[in-house]
Amino acid sequence: MAIKPAAPPAPAQSLAAEGPAAPGVAAAESRSGFSRTFATLEIPQFRILWAGGVISSLGVQMTMVARGYLTYDLTGSATMLGVVSVSWGIPLLFFSLIGGVMADRLRKRDVIITTQIVLGVTTLLTAVLIHLGFIEIWNLIAIGFVQGLCFAFNMPARQALLPEIVGAGKIQNAVALSQSGMSLSGIVGPALAGSLIAIPFVGVAGCFYLMASIYGVVVWTMLKLPRGEAAAPKGGGRGNVFEDLGAGLAYVRSSPALLILMLLAFVPLVVGQPFQFLLPVFQKDVLHTDSVGLGLLFAAVGVGALIGSLGVASLRDGANRSRILAIIGVMFGLLLVFFASADSLPVALIAVALVGVANGTYMALNSSMMMGRTDRAYYGRVMSLNMMMFSTMPLVAMPVGIMADAVGAPLTVGISGIIVAAFVGGLALMSSAFRRIDVTDPG
Repeated sequence: MAIKPAAPPAPAQSLAAEGPAAPGVAAAESRSGFSRTFATLEIPQFRILWAGGVISSLGVQMTMVARGYLTYDLTGSATMLGVVSVSWGIPLLFFSLIGGVMADRLRKRDVIITTQIVLGVTTLLTAVLIHLGFIEIWNLIAIGFVQGLCFAFNMPARQALLPEIVGAGKIQNAVALSQSGMSLSGIVGPALAGSLIAIPFVGVAGCFYLMASIYGVVVWTMLKLPRGEAAAPKGGGRGNVFEDLGAGLAYVRSSPALLILMLLAFVPLVVGQPFQFLLPVFQKDVLHTDSVGLGLLFAAVGVGALIGSLGVASLRDGANRSRILAIIGVMFGLLLVFFASADSLPVALIAVALVGVANGTYMALNSSMMMGRTDRAYYGRVMSLNMMMFSTMPLVAMPVGIMADAVGAPLTVGISGIIVAAFVGGLALMSSAFRRIDVTDPG
Protein backbone atom coordinates (compact mmCIF):
# COMPACT_ATOMS: atom_id res chain seq x y z
CA MET A 1 0.00 0.00 0.00
CA ALA A 2 1.45 3.32 -1.00
CA ILE A 3 2.12 5.83 1.72
CA LYS A 4 0.98 9.36 1.03
CA PRO A 5 3.12 11.62 3.17
CA ALA A 6 1.44 14.87 4.02
CA ALA A 7 3.20 18.17 4.40
CA PRO A 8 3.87 18.32 8.15
CA PRO A 9 3.40 21.45 10.20
CA ALA A 10 6.41 23.39 11.37
CA PRO A 11 8.20 21.13 13.87
CA ALA A 12 8.64 23.96 16.34
CA GLN A 13 4.87 23.96 16.96
CA SER A 14 4.39 22.28 20.30
CA LEU A 15 1.96 22.00 23.15
CA ALA A 16 3.70 24.93 24.77
CA ALA A 17 2.18 27.18 22.12
CA GLU A 18 -1.35 25.80 22.25
CA GLY A 19 -2.75 27.25 25.40
CA PRO A 20 -2.22 28.37 28.98
CA ALA A 21 -0.39 26.32 31.54
CA ALA A 22 -2.34 23.84 33.58
CA PRO A 23 -3.84 25.11 36.85
CA GLY A 24 -1.54 24.95 39.80
CA VAL A 25 1.69 25.08 37.82
CA ALA A 26 1.50 28.39 36.00
CA ALA A 27 4.03 30.00 38.30
CA ALA A 28 6.40 27.05 38.47
CA GLU A 29 9.14 28.85 36.57
CA SER A 30 9.24 31.54 39.26
CA ARG A 31 9.72 28.93 41.97
CA SER A 32 12.98 27.60 43.23
CA GLY A 33 14.32 24.36 44.62
CA PHE A 34 11.95 21.76 46.03
CA SER A 35 8.66 23.39 44.96
CA ARG A 36 9.72 23.68 41.31
CA THR A 37 10.94 20.07 41.26
CA PHE A 38 7.50 18.66 42.13
CA ALA A 39 5.31 21.33 40.49
CA THR A 40 3.31 19.08 38.14
CA LEU A 41 2.29 16.73 40.96
CA GLU A 42 -0.15 19.49 41.95
CA ILE A 43 -2.28 18.42 38.95
CA PRO A 44 -4.73 15.70 40.18
CA GLN A 45 -4.87 13.75 36.92
CA PHE A 46 -1.09 13.76 36.63
CA ARG A 47 -0.84 12.37 40.16
CA ILE A 48 -3.08 9.47 39.11
CA LEU A 49 -1.08 8.84 35.95
CA TRP A 50 2.18 9.13 37.89
CA ALA A 51 1.02 6.71 40.59
CA GLY A 52 -0.14 4.18 38.00
CA GLY A 53 3.18 4.48 36.19
CA VAL A 54 5.15 3.92 39.40
CA ILE A 55 3.14 0.82 40.31
CA SER A 56 3.39 -0.58 36.79
CA SER A 57 7.11 0.08 36.70
CA LEU A 58 7.44 -1.73 40.03
CA GLY A 59 6.06 -4.84 38.35
CA VAL A 60 8.38 -4.41 35.37
CA GLN A 61 11.45 -4.00 37.58
CA MET A 62 10.56 -7.07 39.62
CA THR A 63 10.04 -8.98 36.38
CA MET A 64 13.53 -8.08 35.15
CA VAL A 65 15.12 -9.54 38.26
CA ALA A 66 12.86 -12.60 38.58
CA ARG A 67 12.94 -13.46 34.87
CA GLY A 68 16.71 -12.98 34.66
CA TYR A 69 17.30 -15.08 37.77
CA LEU A 70 14.95 -17.82 36.54
CA THR A 71 16.47 -17.86 33.05
CA TYR A 72 20.03 -18.14 34.31
CA ASP A 73 18.99 -20.72 36.90
CA LEU A 74 17.32 -22.86 34.20
CA THR A 75 20.08 -22.57 31.59
CA GLY A 76 23.29 -21.17 33.15
CA SER A 77 23.80 -19.26 29.90
CA ALA A 78 24.31 -15.53 29.36
CA THR A 79 23.30 -16.13 25.74
CA MET A 80 19.88 -17.38 26.86
CA LEU A 81 19.48 -14.24 28.96
CA GLY A 82 19.79 -12.39 25.68
CA VAL A 83 17.37 -14.72 23.88
CA VAL A 84 14.64 -14.17 26.47
CA SER A 85 15.20 -10.42 26.23
CA VAL A 86 14.95 -10.59 22.43
CA SER A 87 11.59 -12.35 22.75
CA TRP A 88 9.95 -9.16 24.02
CA GLY A 89 12.19 -6.86 22.01
CA ILE A 90 11.02 -8.20 18.63
CA PRO A 91 7.36 -7.13 18.98
CA LEU A 92 8.52 -3.78 20.33
CA LEU A 93 10.59 -3.29 17.20
CA PHE A 94 7.89 -4.29 14.71
CA PHE A 95 4.75 -2.94 16.40
CA SER A 96 5.81 0.23 18.25
CA LEU A 97 5.09 2.44 15.24
CA ILE A 98 1.59 0.96 14.91
CA GLY A 99 1.18 1.49 18.65
CA GLY A 100 2.05 5.15 18.13
CA VAL A 101 -0.61 5.55 15.45
CA MET A 102 -3.17 3.92 17.76
CA ALA A 103 -2.14 6.29 20.57
CA ASP A 104 -2.95 9.22 18.28
CA ARG A 105 -6.27 7.64 17.22
CA LEU A 106 -7.76 5.92 20.29
CA ARG A 107 -8.52 6.88 23.86
CA LYS A 108 -5.11 6.58 25.46
CA ARG A 109 -6.45 5.54 28.85
CA ASP A 110 -8.28 2.58 27.33
CA VAL A 111 -5.14 1.42 25.52
CA ILE A 112 -3.18 1.54 28.78
CA ILE A 113 -5.82 -0.39 30.72
CA THR A 114 -6.16 -3.12 28.08
CA THR A 115 -2.43 -3.76 27.89
CA GLN A 116 -2.08 -3.80 31.68
CA ILE A 117 -4.78 -6.50 31.88
CA VAL A 118 -2.89 -8.69 29.40
CA LEU A 119 0.37 -8.13 31.29
CA GLY A 120 -1.31 -9.22 34.51
CA VAL A 121 -2.79 -12.38 32.98
CA THR A 122 0.49 -13.49 31.37
CA THR A 123 2.39 -12.83 34.60
CA LEU A 124 -0.14 -14.93 36.51
CA LEU A 125 0.30 -17.72 33.95
CA THR A 126 4.06 -17.62 34.53
CA ALA A 127 3.54 -17.91 38.28
CA VAL A 128 1.24 -20.93 37.88
CA LEU A 129 3.70 -22.71 35.56
CA ILE A 130 6.52 -22.19 38.06
CA HIS A 131 4.33 -23.26 40.97
CA LEU A 132 3.32 -26.49 39.21
CA GLY A 133 6.89 -27.22 38.09
CA PHE A 134 6.06 -27.00 34.39
CA ILE A 135 8.08 -23.88 33.53
CA GLU A 136 10.49 -24.22 30.63
CA ILE A 137 12.64 -21.71 28.81
CA TRP A 138 10.31 -21.66 25.79
CA ASN A 139 7.48 -20.55 28.10
CA LEU A 140 9.50 -17.50 29.10
CA ILE A 141 10.24 -16.75 25.45
CA ALA A 142 6.58 -17.03 24.35
CA ILE A 143 5.25 -15.01 27.27
CA GLY A 144 7.98 -12.45 26.70
CA PHE A 145 6.75 -11.98 23.13
CA VAL A 146 3.16 -11.31 24.27
CA GLN A 147 4.33 -8.87 26.93
CA GLY A 148 6.57 -7.10 24.45
CA LEU A 149 3.55 -6.65 22.19
CA CYS A 150 1.70 -5.06 25.11
CA PHE A 151 4.51 -2.60 25.72
CA ALA A 152 4.52 -1.66 22.03
CA PHE A 153 1.02 -0.21 22.52
CA ASN A 154 1.21 0.75 26.20
CA MET A 155 4.26 3.00 26.22
CA PRO A 156 3.40 5.33 23.30
CA ALA A 157 -0.10 5.80 24.75
CA ARG A 158 1.24 6.55 28.25
CA GLN A 159 3.90 8.96 26.98
CA ALA A 160 1.44 10.74 24.67
CA LEU A 161 -1.11 11.12 27.48
CA LEU A 162 1.35 12.82 29.80
CA PRO A 163 1.74 16.21 28.04
CA GLU A 164 -2.00 16.40 27.36
CA ILE A 165 -2.62 16.23 31.11
CA VAL A 166 0.02 18.68 32.35
CA GLY A 167 -0.60 21.41 29.76
CA ALA A 168 1.74 23.89 28.19
CA GLY A 169 5.28 24.55 29.28
CA LYS A 170 5.52 21.78 31.90
CA ILE A 171 6.73 18.93 29.74
CA GLN A 172 10.28 18.81 31.10
CA ASN A 173 9.11 18.67 34.71
CA ALA A 174 6.42 16.06 33.97
CA VAL A 175 8.78 13.82 31.97
CA ALA A 176 11.47 14.05 34.64
CA LEU A 177 9.01 13.26 37.43
CA SER A 178 7.68 10.29 35.45
CA GLN A 179 11.25 9.09 35.01
CA SER A 180 11.81 9.66 38.75
CA GLY A 181 8.83 7.48 39.52
CA MET A 182 10.20 4.68 37.39
CA SER A 183 13.56 5.11 39.10
CA LEU A 184 11.87 4.90 42.50
CA SER A 185 10.29 1.61 41.50
CA GLY A 186 13.70 0.59 40.23
CA ILE A 187 14.97 0.90 43.80
CA VAL A 188 12.15 -0.96 45.51
CA GLY A 189 11.32 -3.53 42.82
CA PRO A 190 14.69 -5.26 42.39
CA ALA A 191 15.42 -5.34 46.13
CA LEU A 192 11.93 -6.71 46.81
CA ALA A 193 12.21 -9.33 44.06
CA GLY A 194 15.67 -10.44 45.16
CA SER A 195 14.54 -10.74 48.78
CA LEU A 196 11.37 -12.65 47.91
CA ILE A 197 13.26 -15.12 45.73
CA ALA A 198 15.62 -15.80 48.67
CA ILE A 199 12.68 -16.71 50.98
CA PRO A 200 12.07 -20.49 50.63
CA PHE A 201 8.27 -20.43 50.99
CA VAL A 202 7.96 -17.54 48.50
CA GLY A 203 10.63 -18.07 45.86
CA VAL A 204 10.32 -17.17 42.19
CA ALA A 205 6.71 -18.34 41.94
CA GLY A 206 5.57 -16.12 44.80
CA CYS A 207 7.39 -13.21 43.22
CA PHE A 208 5.43 -13.65 39.97
CA TYR A 209 2.13 -13.98 41.87
CA LEU A 210 2.83 -10.63 43.53
CA MET A 211 3.68 -9.04 40.18
CA ALA A 212 0.38 -10.24 38.71
CA SER A 213 -1.51 -8.55 41.55
CA ILE A 214 0.49 -5.36 40.96
CA TYR A 215 -0.84 -5.12 37.39
CA GLY A 216 -4.36 -5.47 38.79
CA VAL A 217 -3.73 -2.47 41.03
CA VAL A 218 -2.55 -0.49 38.00
CA VAL A 219 -5.82 -1.20 36.16
CA TRP A 220 -7.82 -0.02 39.17
CA THR A 221 -5.71 3.16 39.35
CA MET A 222 -6.08 4.00 35.65
CA LEU A 223 -9.88 3.60 35.85
CA LYS A 224 -9.87 6.78 37.95
CA LEU A 225 -8.78 8.81 34.92
CA PRO A 226 -11.45 10.15 32.52
CA ARG A 227 -11.62 8.25 29.23
CA GLY A 228 -10.94 11.34 27.14
CA GLU A 229 -11.72 11.68 23.47
CA ALA A 230 -10.25 9.82 20.50
CA ALA A 231 -9.17 12.08 17.63
CA ALA A 232 -7.98 11.40 14.11
CA PRO A 233 -4.26 12.27 13.89
CA LYS A 234 -2.93 14.97 11.62
CA GLY A 235 -1.47 14.00 8.28
CA GLY A 236 -3.77 11.04 7.72
CA GLY A 237 -7.24 9.69 8.37
CA ARG A 238 -8.95 7.02 10.40
CA GLY A 239 -9.20 4.70 7.44
CA ASN A 240 -5.49 4.36 6.69
CA VAL A 241 -3.03 3.44 9.42
CA PHE A 242 -0.07 3.42 7.02
CA GLU A 243 -0.90 6.90 5.75
CA ASP A 244 -0.91 8.18 9.33
CA LEU A 245 2.37 6.37 9.95
CA GLY A 246 3.95 7.89 6.85
CA ALA A 247 2.85 11.36 7.93
CA GLY A 248 4.49 10.84 11.31
CA LEU A 249 7.77 9.75 9.73
CA ALA A 250 7.67 12.75 7.37
CA TYR A 251 7.13 15.03 10.36
CA VAL A 252 10.23 13.68 12.13
CA ARG A 253 12.34 13.93 8.96
CA SER A 254 11.42 17.60 8.68
CA SER A 255 12.99 18.40 12.08
CA PRO A 256 16.83 18.30 12.39
CA ALA A 257 16.49 18.78 16.16
CA LEU A 258 14.28 15.67 16.54
CA LEU A 259 16.59 13.62 14.36
CA ILE A 260 19.74 14.52 16.32
CA LEU A 261 17.99 13.93 19.66
CA MET A 262 16.81 10.52 18.52
CA LEU A 263 20.33 9.62 17.43
CA LEU A 264 21.67 10.77 20.79
CA ALA A 265 19.11 8.53 22.51
CA PHE A 266 19.68 5.53 20.24
CA VAL A 267 23.42 4.83 20.53
CA PRO A 268 23.80 5.11 24.34
CA LEU A 269 20.61 3.09 24.68
CA VAL A 270 21.61 0.11 22.53
CA VAL A 271 25.31 0.15 23.39
CA GLY A 272 25.35 1.25 27.03
CA GLN A 273 22.12 0.16 28.70
CA PRO A 274 22.33 -3.60 27.95
CA PHE A 275 24.79 -3.80 30.86
CA GLN A 276 21.70 -4.38 33.02
CA PHE A 277 21.01 -7.69 31.28
CA LEU A 278 24.46 -8.85 32.37
CA LEU A 279 23.95 -8.09 36.07
CA PRO A 280 23.03 -11.75 36.83
CA VAL A 281 26.41 -12.71 35.31
CA PHE A 282 28.24 -10.14 37.44
CA GLN A 283 26.31 -11.35 40.49
CA LYS A 284 27.24 -15.00 40.07
CA ASP A 285 30.56 -15.11 38.22
CA VAL A 286 32.31 -11.82 39.05
CA LEU A 287 31.06 -10.67 42.45
CA HIS A 288 30.14 -14.15 43.77
CA THR A 289 27.02 -13.05 45.63
CA ASP A 290 23.44 -14.34 45.93
CA SER A 291 19.99 -13.19 44.75
CA VAL A 292 19.94 -10.49 47.43
CA GLY A 293 23.14 -9.08 45.95
CA LEU A 294 21.54 -9.12 42.51
CA GLY A 295 18.56 -7.19 43.85
CA LEU A 296 20.93 -4.65 45.43
CA LEU A 297 22.72 -4.14 42.10
CA PHE A 298 19.45 -3.39 40.32
CA ALA A 299 18.32 -1.20 43.21
CA ALA A 300 21.56 0.80 43.09
CA VAL A 301 20.87 1.59 39.43
CA GLY A 302 17.42 2.79 40.48
CA VAL A 303 18.76 5.00 43.29
CA GLY A 304 21.16 6.69 40.90
CA ALA A 305 18.51 7.14 38.21
CA LEU A 306 16.12 8.66 40.75
CA ILE A 307 18.72 11.24 41.76
CA GLY A 308 19.49 12.04 38.13
CA SER A 309 15.89 12.43 37.00
CA LEU A 310 14.99 14.61 40.00
CA GLY A 311 17.89 16.82 39.02
CA VAL A 312 16.33 17.25 35.58
CA ALA A 313 12.94 18.04 37.17
CA SER A 314 14.54 20.93 39.07
CA LEU A 315 16.11 22.45 35.94
CA ARG A 316 14.56 25.54 34.44
CA ASP A 317 13.44 25.01 30.85
CA GLY A 318 16.08 26.06 28.34
CA ALA A 319 18.94 25.93 30.89
CA ASN A 320 21.71 25.17 28.32
CA ARG A 321 20.38 21.64 28.07
CA SER A 322 22.36 20.45 25.04
CA ARG A 323 25.71 21.03 26.79
CA ILE A 324 24.46 19.27 29.93
CA LEU A 325 23.25 16.37 27.77
CA ALA A 326 26.66 15.97 26.12
CA ILE A 327 28.60 16.07 29.40
CA ILE A 328 26.31 13.56 31.10
CA GLY A 329 26.42 11.24 28.06
CA VAL A 330 30.23 11.11 28.17
CA MET A 331 30.11 10.51 31.94
CA PHE A 332 27.67 7.64 31.43
CA GLY A 333 30.16 5.86 29.17
CA LEU A 334 33.13 6.43 31.47
CA LEU A 335 31.21 5.25 34.53
CA LEU A 336 30.36 2.01 32.72
CA VAL A 337 34.11 1.43 32.43
CA PHE A 338 34.41 2.06 36.18
CA PHE A 339 31.69 -0.49 36.93
CA ALA A 340 33.29 -3.05 34.63
CA SER A 341 36.51 -2.84 36.68
CA ALA A 342 34.78 -3.46 40.04
CA ASP A 343 35.78 -6.73 41.70
CA SER A 344 33.78 -6.53 44.95
CA LEU A 345 30.11 -5.94 45.74
CA PRO A 346 30.60 -2.63 47.65
CA VAL A 347 32.64 -1.08 44.83
CA ALA A 348 30.23 -2.44 42.23
CA LEU A 349 27.25 -0.91 44.08
CA ILE A 350 28.91 2.52 44.16
CA ALA A 351 29.89 2.30 40.51
CA VAL A 352 26.50 1.10 39.29
CA ALA A 353 24.71 3.80 41.33
CA LEU A 354 26.82 6.46 39.59
CA VAL A 355 25.98 4.83 36.26
CA GLY A 356 22.33 5.16 37.24
CA VAL A 357 22.72 8.88 38.02
CA ALA A 358 24.24 9.56 34.62
CA ASN A 359 21.76 7.35 32.78
CA GLY A 360 18.71 8.78 34.56
CA THR A 361 19.80 12.35 33.89
CA TYR A 362 20.64 11.67 30.26
CA MET A 363 17.45 9.83 29.33
CA ALA A 364 15.07 12.19 31.17
CA LEU A 365 16.69 15.28 29.65
CA ASN A 366 16.78 13.79 26.16
CA SER A 367 13.11 12.71 26.33
CA SER A 368 11.91 16.09 27.59
CA MET A 369 13.85 17.91 24.87
CA MET A 370 12.39 15.58 22.26
CA MET A 371 8.83 16.06 23.49
CA GLY A 372 9.33 19.81 23.64
CA ARG A 373 10.05 19.78 19.91
CA THR A 374 6.89 17.79 19.02
CA ASP A 375 3.47 18.99 17.91
CA ARG A 376 0.67 17.68 20.11
CA ALA A 377 -1.04 15.78 17.28
CA TYR A 378 2.16 13.77 16.67
CA TYR A 379 3.00 12.79 20.26
CA GLY A 380 2.00 9.15 19.88
CA ARG A 381 3.95 8.60 16.66
CA VAL A 382 7.08 10.45 17.77
CA MET A 383 7.08 8.65 21.10
CA SER A 384 6.56 5.34 19.28
CA LEU A 385 9.78 6.00 17.34
CA ASN A 386 11.45 6.57 20.68
CA MET A 387 9.91 3.32 21.93
CA MET A 388 11.12 1.47 18.84
CA MET A 389 14.64 2.57 19.74
CA PHE A 390 14.12 1.08 23.19
CA SER A 391 13.10 -2.18 21.54
CA THR A 392 16.55 -2.55 20.05
CA MET A 393 18.09 -2.73 23.53
CA PRO A 394 16.80 -6.27 24.28
CA LEU A 395 17.65 -7.27 20.70
CA VAL A 396 21.25 -6.17 21.27
CA ALA A 397 21.22 -8.12 24.53
CA MET A 398 21.69 -11.41 22.66
CA PRO A 399 24.95 -10.47 20.89
CA VAL A 400 26.06 -8.79 24.13
CA GLY A 401 25.35 -12.06 25.96
CA ILE A 402 27.30 -14.02 23.33
CA MET A 403 30.20 -11.61 23.68
CA ALA A 404 30.08 -11.92 27.48
CA ASP A 405 30.23 -15.71 27.21
CA ALA A 406 33.24 -15.36 24.91
CA VAL A 407 35.37 -12.63 26.55
CA GLY A 408 33.70 -12.04 29.90
CA ALA A 409 31.09 -9.60 31.17
CA PRO A 410 33.57 -6.99 32.52
CA LEU A 411 35.38 -6.56 29.18
CA THR A 412 32.06 -6.44 27.32
CA VAL A 413 30.69 -3.65 29.52
CA GLY A 414 34.01 -1.77 29.46
CA ILE A 415 34.09 -1.71 25.65
CA SER A 416 30.45 -0.55 25.59
CA GLY A 417 31.29 2.35 27.88
CA ILE A 418 34.18 3.51 25.71
CA ILE A 419 31.96 3.46 22.60
CA VAL A 420 29.23 5.52 24.33
CA ALA A 421 31.65 8.16 25.62
CA ALA A 422 33.40 8.49 22.24
CA PHE A 423 30.12 8.74 20.31
CA VAL A 424 28.41 11.37 22.46
CA GLY A 425 31.56 13.43 22.88
CA GLY A 426 32.43 13.26 19.20
CA LEU A 427 28.92 14.18 18.06
CA ALA A 428 28.75 17.13 20.46
CA LEU A 429 32.07 18.49 19.20
CA MET A 430 31.52 17.96 15.47
CA SER A 431 27.78 18.38 14.82
CA SER A 432 26.50 21.87 14.06
CA ALA A 433 22.92 20.59 14.33
CA PHE A 434 23.63 19.56 17.92
CA ARG A 435 24.94 23.01 18.81
CA ARG A 436 21.75 24.61 17.43
CA ILE A 437 19.34 22.53 19.52
CA ASP A 438 19.07 25.02 22.36
CA VAL A 439 18.48 27.84 19.90
CA THR A 440 15.62 26.08 18.11
CA ASP A 441 14.12 24.30 21.12
CA PRO A 442 11.04 26.13 22.40
CA GLY A 443 11.56 24.65 25.86
